Amino acid sequence: MTNITDKGLAAASEVDGSLTDILSVAITIARGAGAILREGVVTIAANRGAALQFKTSEIDPVTEYDVRSEKYIVGELNKYFPEHRIVGEEGGAYEVVKSRTSTAAYQWHIDPLDGTVNFAHGFSIFCVSMGLLIDGVPSVGVVYSPIIDEMFAAARGHGATRNGAPIRVSPIATLKRSLLITGFPYDSHTSDSNVPEFLGFQRTAQATRRIGSAALDMCYVAAGQMDGYWESKIKPHDIAAGIVLIREAGGAVTDYEGGDTMLTSGRIVGSNGLLHNAMLDVLKKSQL
Repeated sequence: MTNITDKGLAAASEVDGSLTDILSVAITIARGAGAILREGVVTIAANRGAALQFKTSEIDPVTEYDVRSEKYIVGELNKYFPEHRIVGEEGGAYEVVKSRTSTAAYQWHIDPLDGTVNFAHGFSIFCVSMGLLIDGVPSVGVVYSPIIDEMFAAARGHGATRNGAPIRVSPIATLKRSLLITGFPYDSHTSDSNVPEFLGFQRTAQATRRIGSAALDMCYVAAGQMDGYWESKIKPHDIAAGIVLIREAGGAVTDYEGGDTMLTSGRIVGSNGLLHNAMLDVLKKSQL
């Protein structure tokens, strides 16, 4: 694998077509962003609420470290891949530094701090998430949990790893034996979004969990610690990396109807594959 970080900008164009080289760079960038979050979590937690601003509501906070992390990631991606498009949670679509000459469309979806509520409370479940689409297909995914120091990484056709070791989805084949995980949207105080679905799985699975980070939810499915994940009203920056991780770990990812519109519909189901049809059935019944 080419070590692009040692070759500098001159080598950037040489690795645009190599998923493993792109993955190597993304891992390095995610670690750098994670260091920013590690630095900030103690300060933020010690001044609970003082450094918070809010986007859509008081349960949708943003901190200066969300912004600092995204600025760092965007700067590094522009340095190594100036022809790639970037869409960030905080800054939206960024201007391309250099016009692309090939027909392939490279687009990063980045979440500089997935789990901001956890971060703001000093709870260690948060991460950096970076997913690359190539012609609309999720192709590279990196999720880094800086406090736990877990690096999840995957490239299409090259498998998925956690801290460099291969990971696989679980062998659980029935919902009654499954541990599932989900999240709730930021309008949950004023809407029943995901409540019927949660109750449906609570009655059919062994147990359900909610930890506050969609990207890590998907990583735990890829690693076989969770057997399935579902969520609605989700954004591409939350799931682009996780889609690659679950698929490369041997699992399945679709929308609620079994299709491939997750990034546009905001409705996603990820599983070990063995449970997938059963999960789709529960979701269908929950929405009747």
